[in-house]
Amino acid sequence: MYNKLIAEGIGSYFLYLIIGLCIVPPGLGNFTPLVITIGLTALVYSCGHLSKAHFNPATTFTYMSAGTHPLKESLPYLAVIYVAMAAAAGSLYLLVPETIQTVTAFEPNLPRALFAEFLFTVALMWIILNVAIAKKNAGNNFYGIAIGFIVGAGIFTVGGISFAAFNPAVTFALCLNGFLPWEILLPYTGIQILAAVVVGRFFRSLNITDPEEFPSET
Repeated sequence: MYNKLIAEGIGSYFLYLIIGLCIVPPGLGNFTPLVITIGLTALVYSCGHLSKAHFNPATTFTYMSAGTHPLKESLPYLAVIYVAMAAAAGSLYLLVPETIQTVTAFEPNLPRALFAEFLFTVALMWIILNVAIAKKNAGNNFYGIAIGFIVGAGIFTVGGISFAAFNPAVTFALCLNGFLPWEILLPYTGIQILAAVVVGRFFRSLNITDPEEFPSET
């Protein structure tokens, strides 16, 4: 368990650090989705063999809902992910103290933003489950690419609508840095977790995991 939490902490920290540095003014513009895609893909490959590379409380919830991870293991994951991303948010104030102070919060149209967050959190969770724990994809070498690419696609397509968080801990860190207003934290978190639970329960109903791999967690 110790190695899993170390991997989650490292991956979560650097994921948000990459995100934050991409969007601190003046930002990377059209290159932002590409850089985040590359960074996330590399982090998933580096940590996936240790912890399955959640880096996202929604992923932890979807695994729990799919019956592949027990609550006693999931709670430490959630704590480490949030702490790591909060630390990365704090690091931005040390790395770019002048520009982080100039940030103006993105003000989304909330109904549209919540719908976008729900749809792409569903897409992300569906892909994660199918490349990480589906029996017929066991041992594949493309899981990191699939996960990174769907996040990049989401940023390209709905970044202007919702800021493309798809992750409660990323949402929290974005609020810490002033990229998103605090009043959307709870609605975003709720819709992201709802999407994760819906996908996890649906995936579990399909019975496409390997019962021998998770004998005590179903």
